[in-house]
Amino acid sequence: MISTFVTAVADRQVEAADGTAAVVAPYDGSGPYPQAFARHGWHTMAVLPQARLRPLAYQAAEEPAGYSGTLVHRTVRETVQDLRTMGVSAVVAGSAAGIELAERIAWHLSLPGADPATSPLRYDRGLQADLLVRSRIPVLRGIRTTSLADAVAWARGCPLPGYLLGPAAVGSPVEPSAYTSELQISAGWPAMRRAAAGYTGSAHLVLTEQHALCQYTVNSATRPGPDGRPEHAITDIWAETRSVGGQLDRTDLLSRDGLLTRTLSLQARRALDVLGVVCGPATTRLAYGVDDGAGDGPLVVSVLAAPVVTPASDALRTATGRDRIADALDAWIPSPAAPAPAPGGQHVVRVHLRPAAAIAPWAQRLLHTLPTVVALSGHHTPGAPLGAEVVLSSSNLRAIEQDYRVIRSLDKHDLTSPDQP
Repeated sequence: MISTFVTAVADRQVEAADGTAAVVAPYDGSGPYPQAFARHGWHTMAVLPQARLRPLAYQAAEEPAGYSGTLVHRTVRETVQDLRTMGVSAVVAGSAAGIELAERIAWHLSLPGADPATSPLRYDRGLQADLLVRSRIPVLRGIRTTSLADAVAWARGCPLPGYLLGPAAVGSPVEPSAYTSELQISAGWPAMRRAAAGYTGSAHLVLTEQHALCQYTVNSATRPGPDGRPEHAITDIWAETRSVGGQLDRTDLLSRDGLLTRTLSLQARRALDVLGVVCGPATTRLAYGVDDGAGDGPLVVSVLAAPVVTPASDALRTATGRDRIADALDAWIPSPAAPAPAPGGQHVVRVHLRPAAAIAPWAQRLLHTLPTVVALSGHHTPGAPLGAEVVLSSSNLRAIEQDYRVIRSLDKHDLTSPDQP
């Protein structure tokens, strides 16, 4: 009898055979894995740490939906024993907070996974920066610390026009804050440290330079190659555009052709190799510009080896013929099938609205009348920028730009207000 197993099916234990995957710490709802594994005929079991082992912000998290059942994690030894009894054949992280535990469990079960001794390198951007610099990969200038005095001393010794202060752990909904002086850093430090600890369980913060370079997101899926070494398949690359005030304005899917995307892909693969990513999905954020002065290619901002699903996922699948999560499953369920051919010339743009809890019903109805609108979101997705967004997709770029201008005009009003202007 598995003492820690809580079945999601009344009065019976879910049978687990060879095709069973354990998804560790899926705090933000069901996530992408249950449906993705189910398409291959696999069960998924949520491994949910008991409340005292979770970061404070997730202690009241509800049992995730969509899984065959839930295993309550208390100790690694008990969880490994239970999963071995159930015949689990894959262990994946359901969130950034689950990376470390997932890698430890996979190692004990002799299943595919990264080295648990270096788990923080898959989510802690401060530790990532130290290793990447030693590997001659450029990163943002900064310091990782729990000490305000050390952070202020670093800023004093590295005078810059602006700084960004945020959690060392990537993938939480806590966004970095911008400051221009030591006094501002000191004033913002206590709140940022509390927020970081609440969502990540760690009080480590990272203070970096506030750069003016273009920022890109490179998503990938890694699987072992024929020689056993990891192969990183780049699934999609996005370019960010920001307002004069630094707010995220829009994110455009880039064409796979061209020198820029090849340069970004190469740097992302280098970072993934150095940081020990060996299987599953990863998101690499890069900063790049012709005047970056680094001479070694794009700067690595962060890497997160956990699934990041956005409202644009369906539009991305239509535009590229590839499913990021399905590609990532190749690490555990190798498939010889080639990706479906993608339609040519399909554009995808994510328009980011002012931070909001949800778009009001009247605004949703109005936005859905625009011909290129394919999705709306008013909630945060792990690893994604905060705030509501509207996803546009079409082979007609002019139509997308017209709808974009309409949305920006509407966004001058409060799209979350129940009262239509």
